[in-house]
Amino acid sequence: MDDLQVLDPAVRLHGLQLPADARALVIVVQFDARSRQHHGHRFVLDVLHANGLATLSVTLHPGEDTLLEEARPGMVQTKHRLRAVFDWLAGQPALGSRPVALLGVGEAVRGCIAAAVRFRLPGLRTVVLLDGRPYQSLQLLARLSQPTLMVVGACDARTVNLHRAALRHISAPSRLDLLPMATRPVATPGAHQAIAHATMDWLQKTLWPQDPHVRAGLRPAAGSGMATRGHSSVGVVRS
Repeated sequence: MDDLQVLDPAVRLHGLQLPADARALVIVVQFDARSRQHHGHRFVLDVLHANGLATLSVTLHPGEDTLLEEARPGMVQTKHRLRAVFDWLAGQPALGSRPVALLGVGEAVRGCIAAAVRFRLPGLRTVVLLDGRPYQSLQLLARLSQPTLMVVGACDARTVNLHRAALRHISAPSRLDLLPMATRPVATPGAHQAIAHATMDWLQKTLWPQDPHVRAGLRPAAGSGMATRGHSSVGVVRS
């Protein structure tokens, strides 16, 4: 039976993309529907799909996620919204056997850090933090047990220094990718391709560390006309 046939109907219509060959699930957490619909963020998700990853898109702004409102009527706090997602996933046999990655974007980064630390999700293998302000959650970062990637543009020296300091608080294997371009408040051309490449490179290493075939190269998003290679990054690793 197709996995989609055994999932809750509300979930099939809301935020879940499950390619037939998906070997892992990425929970993509964004602040609101507008950020989720951004063309650059959609491109990153398309690259994940093209490389064998399912995605479940979640927004933290109240009133955006029908699934979560049905699970816990009236909840507005970020931690409750993400816990509802984790609880739901734990009861889904169609997804339960797949390794899971938690990917926070922008203003959702701090909520993802808190959720990864405070709530148990079977199969959670890694955390990816894109932009945002992880350095405002240093105590929680120190409690992260999953391998963690932080990705940020290297154009703002202060932001880079704050991310470097945050990296030192993570005891689990971790890496900071500094992209040689601006990623916010407005992303420069090529930024989302570089983000997609850095993210997939990390996910391949952490979700399937023993599989020799996953390093064969990244597939571009279908029909995008945009390559995911050719953008350098400066990796800072703590293990």
